[in-house]
Amino acid sequence: MRILSRYFIVGYLTYYAAIVSVSTLVIAIVEMMVNFDHVIEYGEGSAGVASYLFLRLPSYYLPFLLPVGSFGAAFLCLGLPARSLEILAAKTSGVAPGRLAAPVLATAAAFSLLALILNETLVRDTAKRFNHGRHGSELFQSRGSFWQHRGHTLFTVDSANRDSQTLQGVTIFERNRAGRLVRSVSAETAHIEVDRRWRLENVLFREFSPDDPEAAPRTEARASAWFELGSASDLALLDADPRSLSLVQLRQYIRALDREGRDTTRYRSMWHTRLAEPLSVLLFAVLGTPLGMAVERTRSVAVAALQGVGLVGGYYALQTTASVIGAGGISAAAVAPWFVLCLFGIFGLWRLFRIRA
Repeated sequence: MRILSRYFIVGYLTYYAAIVSVSTLVIAIVEMMVNFDHVIEYGEGSAGVASYLFLRLPSYYLPFLLPVGSFGAAFLCLGLPARSLEILAAKTSGVAPGRLAAPVLATAAAFSLLALILNETLVRDTAKRFNHGRHGSELFQSRGSFWQHRGHTLFTVDSANRDSQTLQGVTIFERNRAGRLVRSVSAETAHIEVDRRWRLENVLFREFSPDDPEAAPRTEARASAWFELGSASDLALLDADPRSLSLVQLRQYIRALDREGRDTTRYRSMWHTRLAEPLSVLLFAVLGTPLGMAVERTRSVAVAALQGVGLVGGYYALQTTASVIGAGGISAAAVAPWFVLCLFGIFGLWRLFRIRA
């Protein structure tokens, strides 16, 4: 490895570690100030605070810190040498701008792979543990549904929204002591009320005779109905979210829904977003590199940094818009994350190749 490449790689890694570390510390302080009630509810004493932060920070903030840290590291490791005319000296010696950026971009590509691994392991695991911290009941996923077993009752849901306290695609199977099915309750939506009751909508009841398995079930359809929860552990069904699945499991989940003829646009959009998200680490390095080198001309780090903030903000605005449109059921928006990624990537490379040798 040449001295110049090693110099920029060490600079990139140093700034990356510093940015992520300082940002994590600041976010931890803000979390304790803003969500102090939640921190106390999670556990007692310093152990409870540590547990809350240990689960909250990686699960919620790490997917954003890694790309933003990559942008800042790429910008600073080239911008500061550009301001002191080190980049100009290298170009005067015949080193092309692309050659200067290559080791930084190669390191960022490796960090994109690391981000993918962390998102599928640390981030997903801490998110599940954080959500299960208050309702410790285990869920398992099979085919196109999430299942939970409690006593003589089986619950199955398609997905859940913890923020709105709702479940979608709910089916409840009630059995007798001998294990025979006595009743099933199917509902399009279940709203979990504050008293732990479920308000079911578009409900179909089926009652079976345990003594005569071949007899036709009695059916009754209602616009709405109430279901009494037996314990707080049933609230764990709110964790029945496809976002908690790995990319492989999510792909299997989508295929199972396709076989059942159900709409998978929302979940395909989720899959593409999660797969494209780690590449933003490399993308932000591509955006930060030409901005850093441009400091040689303007001699102002602040101006270039403000431009970078605008680019990062624009990227996240478009990515969020694409995710919202995809979640709304527009099929073409499922691959929109890749379009946004390529759009900003092409712009960054165009800026990089425009830098004069």
